[in-house]
Amino acid sequence: MRTLYHVRPTPEQLALISNPRPGVQLIRGAAGSGKTTTALLMLRLLCNFYLRRRERLGLSRRINVLVLTFNRTLRGYIQELAEHEIRALKHPEVSLTVSTFAKWSKDLLPHVSMLEDAERWQKLEELSTNIPLQKNIVIDEVDYVLGRFKPGQLADYLGCTRVGRGASPRIDRNLRRQLIDEVISPYMKWKASKKRLDWNDLAAILLQTPIQEPYDIIIADEVQDFSANEVRAFIRFAADPSSVVLILDAAQRIYPRGFTWVEAGISITKSSRLKANHRNTKEICRFALPLLAGLEIGDDGTFPDFDSCVRSGPMPLILKGLYSQQVEYALNHIASKIDLSRESVAFLKPLGGRWFDYLKSALSGRSLRFVEMTREQEWPRGPENIALSTMYSAKGLEFDHVIVIGLNEELTPHGAGEKDTTLENLRRLLAMAVTRAKESVVVGYKPEEASTLVSFLDPATYREVCL
Repeated sequence: MRTLYHVRPTPEQLALISNPRPGVQLIRGAAGSGKTTTALLMLRLLCNFYLRRRERLGLSRRINVLVLTFNRTLRGYIQELAEHEIRALKHPEVSLTVSTFAKWSKDLLPHVSMLEDAERWQKLEELSTNIPLQKNIVIDEVDYVLGRFKPGQLADYLGCTRVGRGASPRIDRNLRRQLIDEVISPYMKWKASKKRLDWNDLAAILLQTPIQEPYDIIIADEVQDFSANEVRAFIRFAADPSSVVLILDAAQRIYPRGFTWVEAGISITKSSRLKANHRNTKEICRFALPLLAGLEIGDDGTFPDFDSCVRSGPMPLILKGLYSQQVEYALNHIASKIDLSRESVAFLKPLGGRWFDYLKSALSGRSLRFVEMTREQEWPRGPENIALSTMYSAKGLEFDHVIVIGLNEELTPHGAGEKDTTLENLRRLLAMAVTRAKESVVVGYKPEEASTLVSFLDPATYREVCL
């Protein structure tokens, strides 16, 4: 799978990377604006800054660099790019760690015993029997509370503004108290009795863990999907002085974990927003924009701006028909319109597992080689240029062409009302998925089983194909 190594910085990016210095820098921008690329271009300059400082002060300690990503698939992609930048320095005294927060924290705490996800979900579902909310919403809310508030400060949840959680369902003070008393507190006692931890606990423990070797440079990508305690934890491991670069776009948030920088104890030294869209065509940007219309994205979000796109391309296609017909059309489309020797294609779905079985069989039947990228830790180095991935695992990546077929209601369940938190997150998820594409987008669904997400698309932005 192709990886873009050589990137010429734009004037907008040069303005951000040309003056490396200590402090916490915030880089915001819409999908396709080059946020991650800018941070990785900045990486080499920051390393040189601290190497010069090391030599000037006669220090012997190596320069430690930490790059954190949202998921394992993105980690594999960024590992390739970050290592390329470090190799270009040709200096042995730079130590690079590229990881997800979960793996990084687990590596620092190797002896802890972790709960299996299935066991954890089962216990939370059991405790939430009397809570008047859907079980998945209860579990999301528990993660939100345990990820936002420090241990011993859970009572702050009762009166806080639920940043990033949407307007529906409404969770008032009485319901919050019920969640703490009947779900969160019993769950924490249950974990303690079993001497087991969940992923939220790792961040909380790292807030108290002695630091053996701090990091001179920390770059964290897709920070809008980190919890407050995760951000507090990794920034705590920053050296004094150090440079921390936070990359985010709240419009692409797919996990409702909102918090404020002041609340997290973070003082932003410099804040920048990238406006130009270097990835998408104008047609792709117009197609994605209605999915975000009316959503609250806050100051850290950026709506796609098709006026900033410099390229035009084909209108996105909407396929209406049976799933087998959608697959057949997509494969014919690849054969006739796409050069796999130099272009990449991603088939993206909201869920993985069995939902890819029919597609994999059809691809194999056409002798089309593909890679499965969901949750993979290493970037695939083979010649295959067709990727199969969940939308979650595609976050932060880019492909020449994106195909989202089988977009039905079974894969995108949510609550009632347009302000439902789950529905809002699904809208962001689909917008994020289609803006992974540089050249073209194809979306397909069966009319009688269509996802609610289809209703948010604007017919003026796509060409419909009835199969």
